[in-house]
Amino acid sequence: MSVTKNISKNKLADENKIVVDENKSRNETLTAELHFELFKQYAWLSSAVVGAIIILIQLKAVAIETDIYFALALLALSIFFSLVGQDHIVDSLLKGQDIYQTSKMLKLIRWASLGSLGLGAGYFTGQLI
Repeated sequence: MSVTKNISKNKLADENKIVVDENKSRNETLTAELHFELFKQYAWLSSAVVGAIIILIQLKAVAIETDIYFALALLALSIFFSLVGQDHIVDSLLKGQDIYQTSKMLKLIRWASLGSLGLGAGYFTGQLI
């Protein structure tokens, strides 16, 4: 009877390990997709702000000064960081690394992209007020 219990416990432990491994694999895939999508959204938002600035310049609502170029440069830097982040995700996955091994680098790139976006948009908005 105890042999049967040990066999059933081992079988249950093996099944649990398989389920945990499958969940970990799904979580890695989902995390990689979410990071990639987040970088895409940062690039899109930065592009939208650049487009808004260009439209305001064309409507002559904003004068072209060096401050505008500074804000546009920060927004372009945000787009660049987003593309670098996407490229880093793809490269690390192609090398066989999981997303958790590159998470510190991705977090740094994410903060740089979001920081550049915030600074660029904030600097431009500050010039309007």
